[in-house]
Amino acid sequence: MADFALFKYLEKPSLLRVYILLADDVKVRLEAVARIIAEPYLEVKFRPDELPMDKVRIGGKLLLSLDTRVGTVSMYAHIDEVINARVLRVMGLESFAYSQQREYFRVNTAIKVVYSKETLSSKPSPKVATTTVNLSGNGVLISAEEPFTAGDTYELEFHLPDATGLMFCKGLVVRVDEKLRGGYEVAMTYHSIEPEDRDRIISFCLAEQRRLLRTKVQIVGF
Repeated sequence: MADFALFKYLEKPSLLRVYILLADDVKVRLEAVARIIAEPYLEVKFRPDELPMDKVRIGGKLLLSLDTRVGTVSMYAHIDEVINARVLRVMGLESFAYSQQREYFRVNTAIKVVYSKETLSSKPSPKVATTTVNLSGNGVLISAEEPFTAGDTYELEFHLPDATGLMFCKGLVVRVDEKLRGGYEVAMTYHSIEPEDRDRIISFCLAEQRRLLRTKVQIVGF
């Protein structure tokens, strides 16, 4: 019997992450509001002009993911019907969950980060400012305009809100995803970081998650 544990966290329409496998086998990461129709069916509503309708297909696979107080709860699903350019009806297949260890606790947040590629040359690489997509005590996902190469190392400079001074570490590129509307999302794991700096990041992530859980997401007009 399939496990639909995600449904109990969707009693009210909720904003979650949606990973869609498109017709050209490209996987995209979007955000959408999910509403229960009748188990195992959900209505998933995306932002205007964000869903790539020319590449969405009936039967296409999705992964829905929601951060909760007990960890991340996810569910495999497939597209049952395309309602309109913003709304899909999906059928849940099976849910699964994992409790996030303290250092791996991830939060969706946009903070300033400055990166520069590590090089053996005496001439330093240019510094580029961007923002995070999500952050944890183990790594970071950032937005970038130019492509990165997995295995390269970058100097990272974090501007944590309400923190005293900047925080520096090195990040190792582990994944690069191209975005539909241009640019990239780059996942890095911390390659070299002081324990106290890791603790600062974890403390920020925990505080940010508590803030998000206290704040009711306003989805009117989404």
